[in-house]
Amino acid sequence: MSEKRAKFTAMEHGTAEDWSIVAESNINEASELPNKIIDHLMMLGNDYGGFAVDRLTHSIQTATRAYHDGRDEEYVVCALLHDIGDNLAPSNHADFAATLLQPFVSEKNYWIVKHHGIFQGYYFFSLFRT
Repeated sequence: MSEKRAKFTAMEHGTAEDWSIVAESNINEASELPNKIIDHLMMLGNDYGGFAVDRLTHSIQTATRAYHDGRDEEYVVCALLHDIGDNLAPSNHADFAATLLQPFVSEKNYWIVKHHGIFQGYYFFSLFRT
């Protein structure tokens, strides 16, 4: 079965039927988001970034620590996904992860994920002062 597709080639020429096809496709894509996130998280399993453990192990360790600290489910998910952007956006991975999570988490957890690189930097920023 072939996927239905809109027929317009310029947005201003889209019909109601075209836009309903696009909307339906977006809904279907959104339902696959959890699987896509897990697939991307698994890609971190072979990426060490110079650290002693791969990024997937680090992410699982972080989430496990949050869980054992009694944090709520949303916080634990944020801990698990905080570095998910390391492969695609190494220069702004915190922004990448925060943007991915923003529609689903509280403003507080969004802020924590978005700024976690600054807290991490507490341990190494001083090494680069001239």
